[in-house]
Amino acid sequence: MMGASGGVSCKRGDETSKPVEKESPLTAEAARMPGFDIDGEAPVQVDAEVPYERFYVMLGDAPVKGPEDAPVTLVAFSDFECPYCEQGHHTVQQLMREYRGKLRLAYKAFPLNFHPHAMLAALAARSAHSQGKFWEFHDLLLSQRGLDMDRIIRYAQQVNLDMDSLARDIDALKYGVSVRRDMRQARQLGVRGTPAYFINGRFISGAKPIEQLREIIDEELALAKSWRKQGVPPSQTYAHAIADGYRAVKYEMPSKGLNPDQIYSVPIGDSPRRGPDDALITIVEYGDFECPFCARGNATLERIRERYQGKIRVVFKNLPLPFHANAYMAARAGVQARLEGKFWEFHDAIYKTGAQFDEAALIKIGKKIGLKDMRAFKAALNADTHDAAIAQDMALARTLGVRGTPAYFVNGRAIAGALPEMEFRITVLEELERAEAALAQGVSRAELYDHLTASAAAD
Repeated sequence: MMGASGGVSCKRGDETSKPVEKESPLTAEAARMPGFDIDGEAPVQVDAEVPYERFYVMLGDAPVKGPEDAPVTLVAFSDFECPYCEQGHHTVQQLMREYRGKLRLAYKAFPLNFHPHAMLAALAARSAHSQGKFWEFHDLLLSQRGLDMDRIIRYAQQVNLDMDSLARDIDALKYGVSVRRDMRQARQLGVRGTPAYFINGRFISGAKPIEQLREIIDEELALAKSWRKQGVPPSQTYAHAIADGYRAVKYEMPSKGLNPDQIYSVPIGDSPRRGPDDALITIVEYGDFECPFCARGNATLERIRERYQGKIRVVFKNLPLPFHANAYMAARAGVQARLEGKFWEFHDAIYKTGAQFDEAALIKIGKKIGLKDMRAFKAALNADTHDAAIAQDMALARTLGVRGTPAYFVNGRAIAGALPEMEFRITVLEELERAEAALAQGVSRAELYDHLTASAAAD
């Protein structure tokens, strides 16, 4: 079940696979509370009165131009740094001229993770929208191939944006949740690359020849005319077209690995934690102390903890990878340090090595953080005393689908890898919004994490 194919587009990479779960108390608990899709709904059948496969594409807060009662609505999921989006944009501009008054255009953000300036451009575009200058800015961003910070600023100045407001909006990631909402909607609808178009809910993937889009628009104009004869008001044409469309794509072979649009129930157990127990945000970190990406991710996480002081609790779980010679030894060292109440001192000190350490360095860290029983600490490095606790963390990781490090669960929302700080912060902002909504509904702070990660939250 997919839309028209054969167009040119930028694609997201496939995710890694999810291994089979193992036995352990926390594994069993996680198995009883599987991950769930917040917005997922079962697809419906195509209505004979509204032919062609369609998708239910809500406009939400999307920037829109063209008449509200236009018989045809084209929703474009776009990445400002994608050359194919530029190509498709020129086609859409031509269609807007040809079908003036009959075609409405809505923009949705889908910045791809391998385009370094795409997210920033999407955030800036939303800020421009708040100033009433979205489409001028949008057209400049898609006016030529290539994008960088200087060009984004130059385009903002060219359309006379309030640059102070723009800077504040970007610093606060004011529209990050809106952009991420577009991205989640896109993935739910089966969008895997850019550009992606939905014409009255009919999916077109990639930049297509204008003739192909004209054909679909003409079909939709004829249908809209027949619906009006049946009594559908012009202002309700789009709602009528998409009413029975697919709410979500269900793949027979779903993507493997962690799903960023899913909430996972991650038991905390007795893992080390820091931050308030009733924090609005709980971040469960799966780390390998010898993983350089974990060290990089930890630096990002520390900046986020500093920014959102008092709102974040961090929980650490071990996932030493087999190809890191000293990772398991370091995990044992961390468990031993915890027995003296020094886990986080050890955690911070070892990450400061940038994943460059050996047994001698571990012993040096133990002395530096003030461990009293160095004999026990040294013995633990090469003994199996703490292996059961480490194995329990690893088994839970396999159950959840964690395949590498670092991996984070932000109120159950999965982040795979050391993301740029801006994208990590957007996830935190999403979850702050979700947490505050739960509190407003009467959920107590003490029960907040369990509520946000319980399968009932999907309802």
